[in-house]
Amino acid sequence: MQAIIIAIVFYFLGRTIVHDWQGIKDYDWNFSLPWLLASLLMLAVTYTGHASGWLLILWRFKHPVPFLPGFYVWAKSLLARYVPGNVLMVVGRIMMIERYNVPKRVSLTSIAYEHVLLLASATIVLSISLPFWTTLREKSDMVWLLLLIPPLAVISLHPKIIGTVGNFVFTKLKREPIEEFLSFGSVIALTFYYCCFWMTGGTALFAMASAVTPQITLEALPVCLVSFPLAWIVSVAAFIFPSGIGIREGVYAATLSGVFGSEGVASAFAILARFWWTLIEITFVVVIMGMVRLLHQKPDS
Repeated sequence: MQAIIIAIVFYFLGRTIVHDWQGIKDYDWNFSLPWLLASLLMLAVTYTGHASGWLLILWRFKHPVPFLPGFYVWAKSLLARYVPGNVLMVVGRIMMIERYNVPKRVSLTSIAYEHVLLLASATIVLSISLPFWTTLREKSDMVWLLLLIPPLAVISLHPKIIGTVGNFVFTKLKREPIEEFLSFGSVIALTFYYCCFWMTGGTALFAMASAVTPQITLEALPVCLVSFPLAWIVSVAAFIFPSGIGIREGVYAATLSGVFGSEGVASAFAILARFWWTLIEITFVVVIMGMVRLLHQKPDS
């Protein structure tokens, strides 16, 4: 079923490309190495920030892990996202981090917090960026009401609220309830910390678009800041798809069609971006694994 749905998504992307093929051929494609390197740098910063965020959560739970080994565990578990369901990513990280004296319950709670904070911060960046999207703003002034979402997202992370919801989920999963929570101050700080890296990721998407055509202007930046977290949120909701394959491409194609002036060009760019970022993810993990072994750390096999 997963393969069928992914195939359907790529079928429609491909059909759009075929339909607009003449326009794609005639489009002003112009490769820019500086912009491509900028996207590489900003994506590396984004991954580093997300990995460090998880280690900060463990530190706040009073189970600090040495930076490089902890970085290795996070990076290696990243590859497990390509296995449907993302379960292997969670299980693998819990097993690998246990050797650093992190109890399974603490690591599971930290991963739960990580995803909640990622979701809240992605929603905040999305809701702040949408009103600056010229197309939406021209359609309705009501789009500014989206600015009410960030404070609501922060309030929802209060220990009493997140504890009630979290323990309900843990009970349904037949797990023991959470007994220790991060302070509200720590949650707020971590939320805005993650917001910074969602913006870095959106800027990386902007740089990637600028790397293939000079037609991209600064007006496209808010759209990219919307596209990057939105694609992640949708792919998390459709968790059965490995690493959101097909889902993210569909979101990018839909949101960036106005930026490129063509659905076909946007679809072609979305597929290109998938190949580029998959290559970066694999390279990122390999580099971290190499650094750990070079410095004679003892990572899990």
